Amino acid sequence: MIKSELMTLWNVESWTVEPYGVYFVSRRLGTNRLENVGQAFQNLNISCTDYTEAEVLSLPMWEQLYVQLDKLDQLAQEIIQKEIPQEESVVLTLTDIMLDKSGCYDAFALGYDIGESPAGHLYVLVSFDENFTAQQDVIYETL
Repeated sequence: MIKSELMTLWNVESWTVEPYGVYFVSRRLGTNRLENVGQAFQNLNISCTDYTEAEVLSLPMWEQLYVQLDKLDQLAQEIIQKEIPQEESVVLTLTDIMLDKSGCYDAFALGYDIGESPAGHLYVLVSFDENFTAQQDVIYETL
């Protein structure tokens, strides 16, 4: 895929190439879940750690991931909700897609910013393999 195709498909707002990876922000049209009315743009941070720009552009998954993202988001949220205690009400909004050449997220992970916790700023992630099959273990990361 050429860069302009990827940027158009994902409605890329910014694109950064660093020595430690490629990072871009996608603007997605989604339902405003807080008010449950209308449409609003949401920023989605996509990080490709330890990838070169050429490697990012050569990944075959971008179009399929874009098409299936809403379904994968719903699946990831169901997995996360099973882990969260019933008495805690958490609204999950997809904020990140993470790829890491080390494979720590399998093929990629969908990430959700939970906010402040006693351990620091908390993110929860669900990883997916190259066949877009969700792993059942929730990954917890803090900043």
